[in-house]
Amino acid sequence: MELYHYFTAITAVLFFIFVVLLIRRDSILMGAAFRWLVLAIAILVLGVFPKTSDILAGWFGISYSPILPVILACLLLMLKALIADIERAKNQVKLDRIAQRLAIVEVELNELKKETK
Repeated sequence: MELYHYFTAITAVLFFIFVVLLIRRDSILMGAAFRWLVLAIAILVLGVFPKTSDILAGWFGISYSPILPVILACLLLMLKALIADIERAKNQVKLDRIAQRLAIVEVELNELKKETK
């Protein structure tokens, strides 16, 4: 095993431990925790067994195996951006509905104030 293999393995193990600690402290939401845990396990496998990337690249017909993790990372980042946009849109709809309900309550409150005067 060469020096960079040790570096990637240690980095992967540290990342995995960090994600597990964040999950145990409830620092990340459960929906995101699963995604991060799967990513941490994938990084751990590729860090400890770097030849896995060569084998997987061969299965997909990729001749330059180090590009496979880069492609997967780009796909995961695009997926994460899509999920973030979906969650942001849902939150915006909820916020709009809350603002509408608040406006209705304010109108009703003003009407009650006028009636009591």
